[in-house]
Amino acid sequence: MTRLFIRIILSVIFFFISLGSFAQRIATSKVSDSIRVAKPEIIPLADIIGRIGEVEKEIKFIEGNVKPNASIIKIDSLFPVYSKFLQDEKKIALNFIKANPNRQKVNIQIQKWEGYKNNLAGWENSINQFVQKNIILYKDLDLKEKTWELTYNNAIELNAPEELLKIINEALLKYKDPKKVISDRNNYFLTVSSQINAQKITTTEIRAELISLINSDIYNLFYLRHVPLWKTSFKRMDSQSLEKKDSESISQNVFGIIDFAKNNESDIYIFIILIVLIALFLTYLKKFHLKHEIDELDKDLKFSKKVLLDKLVPSIIFISIFSAQFFFTNTPTLFNDLLLLLILIATLPIINLIIHKQFKNVIYLVILFYLLDTAKNYIWFSASWYRVYLLAEGVMVIGTVYYFTHPYLKIIKLQFEQVGFILIKLIPLLYLLAIISITSNVLGYTNLTDVSLKICTRGGIITYILIGFALTLKAVTLSLIQLRFRDKSDLNQKAKIIIKTKTLKILKIFILFFSFIIFLNIVDLLRPIRDFLDDLITEPHIIGTTTITLGAILSFIWILLLSYLITSFISFLFKEIKQPENTFFKIPKGVSAAISLVIRYFIIILAIILSLSSLGIDLSKFNLMAGALGLGIGFGLQTIVSNFISGLILVFERPILVGDTIEVNNLLGTVNRIGVRSSSISTFDGAEVVVPNNNLIANDLINWTLSNNIKRVEILIGTTYNSDPNFILNILESCAYECKDVLKTPPPISLFSDFGESSLNFRLRFWVHYELGLKAKSDVSIIIYNRFKELGVQIPFPQQDIHIKHLPSSIEKDSKA
Repeated sequence: MTRLFIRIILSVIFFFISLGSFAQRIATSKVSDSIRVAKPEIIPLADIIGRIGEVEKEIKFIEGNVKPNASIIKIDSLFPVYSKFLQDEKKIALNFIKANPNRQKVNIQIQKWEGYKNNLAGWENSINQFVQKNIILYKDLDLKEKTWELTYNNAIELNAPEELLKIINEALLKYKDPKKVISDRNNYFLTVSSQINAQKITTTEIRAELISLINSDIYNLFYLRHVPLWKTSFKRMDSQSLEKKDSESISQNVFGIIDFAKNNESDIYIFIILIVLIALFLTYLKKFHLKHEIDELDKDLKFSKKVLLDKLVPSIIFISIFSAQFFFTNTPTLFNDLLLLLILIATLPIINLIIHKQFKNVIYLVILFYLLDTAKNYIWFSASWYRVYLLAEGVMVIGTVYYFTHPYLKIIKLQFEQVGFILIKLIPLLYLLAIISITSNVLGYTNLTDVSLKICTRGGIITYILIGFALTLKAVTLSLIQLRFRDKSDLNQKAKIIIKTKTLKILKIFILFFSFIIFLNIVDLLRPIRDFLDDLITEPHIIGTTTITLGAILSFIWILLLSYLITSFISFLFKEIKQPENTFFKIPKGVSAAISLVIRYFIIILAIILSLSSLGIDLSKFNLMAGALGLGIGFGLQTIVSNFISGLILVFERPILVGDTIEVNNLLGTVNRIGVRSSSISTFDGAEVVVPNNNLIANDLINWTLSNNIKRVEILIGTTYNSDPNFILNILESCAYECKDVLKTPPPISLFSDFGESSLNFRLRFWVHYELGLKAKSDVSIIIYNRFKELGVQIPFPQQDIHIKHLPSSIEKDSKA
């Protein structure tokens, strides 16, 4: 159930975005089908006057819908400028390819042109959707126009009055202008869409050239790209051209950030709202920790509490900036670099909670290496000076590692956390990579220098950020688990430990997987692998008359898996506990179960529809199957349907709730689960009984704990006729008050029942919590016995006198003898 804590927020957003797009496609297809199937019909003369009023409303509705929205207008205004910008960028890119750039700059260019392509694809998709909507409206108008044409011809044949013919003709003419507007507007935007597509093809070609460049032999790791360093020439480049290139690069990125902010103003506002929600949520977790004590022996939870109490503001800043990396797409390079720098700075206070004092200052050198590594993106060195730059960076890596880990044999004996111990073990690998970078640089294998040095510097930077991310995610996740189990009366320590253990394992797997992806990106293997997988999953396979792709199958599995994770999380979140006022959502008891059931089954149904749609299955083909299923329900599945309806009644009417003690058909136990077909009841003998829901609805059911969990206990007792009834009544009430489990309200009451054959009979009635009923009855009975014994009150037992009128003669003789 806790598997969702890692990616649930992004997963839910992705699921509902997919759901929205799917629903839009379904709605569009339904409208199109209805228009294609519908035929114009003659309007009866008697209904014409009534329909005239509807014409104006229809025209106004259509005119309002055919107008391009703000995003379409924005695309239309920006595209000419963007097109000219891409032409300039194309010239720069072609010159860039000829300039023998390093691998890092080529990768940045590939990423930049991929962003251009994605941006154009988004514009093209928006315009195509707008055009498709207008086509549907045009068909609708055409259908209505033909309807009024047939009506007009029919009116002429029926010799309708001239005034009526005039009204029909006016209605007919009202449809012509909107049709022309739609036609002209669609022609215009189809032209824009084709122009966008042409620019998208250009970006694809440039990206392909850049990928071809980086895959060429000159970028092979063991390609001798330059002469040995002692043979190279250090002639200085023209300083003016160098400065011009540098200023253009930086200024272009600065203006790119400004343009990005202008073009994504709405996204920025949404992101600000997201930051506020993150801040409020983390503040709520902090207040929770302030109000509730935790197990001090639980080191993980203790650390989570410390993060939220002592480092709340840095945590909010870190999560917000980290989220921005995924929230904003197609961003300028400088924007991404600044975000990464801010993440490094925000990580510092969180890392300091666990970092060994020996390495307290290492973060400042990590930031320095990040700045040195990033500077290569904006400064165009000559080949010779670039190699000197790399050489200096390699020497600095060795010096830094030596400074913080010398003597290594002594450092390795220090006490570290598991992650810190692994990093210390990797120190020799850093030395090796740094030495390889220096040696290959001196010999002229600069491609190998780039990669080995990138692993040293970028690897350290990413490792530092991932540790901060793991600590923050761990703190939030464990706090959520503690929040869910804060009701001590319902606390299941074993279940909590299992959930916590699984969650921490999943977090580790997720971080390791994420680290592996980043490592592939550092060594420039992620893009080839991704392109290979894209080709693999999009390749069509023909099975009979069906064409299917591996991507469709993966989408099918992913949608079902995602729906399972979401429903499991919702079930965990809305799980009933004994004190509903202590739940995360303060809602009445039983309501959470109904909400959980409705949401879960709604998601399951939609997931099935989405998954089948992803496989390209036409759901209309299931009409015959649905009819057959309905027939089967009528004959053989009525019991299942009855149980299903009964389950819905139990959930929404709430005659029983999870945790209630009920009695039905001589079955007494506690309700563990209420399903849509059957419910689970645990008896007090330890048996788990599955009861069909129809039995709970159709039979007499006793719920001992629905409105409250108190019950009345009655003890019957008799005394001898020598006893004073008034005295006995006082004794019985005092005995009930002595028991700690007996409730004082309502008060215990003792009653004189009747005159028995050999005793005076009394009743003692008192109220207790249901689960303590048997124990309380036993305790009070023992107290009464001890009190009666102490006061000399006798409890009679049944006695009978036997009178023998006549004995048999044989028995009588024996007795005389």
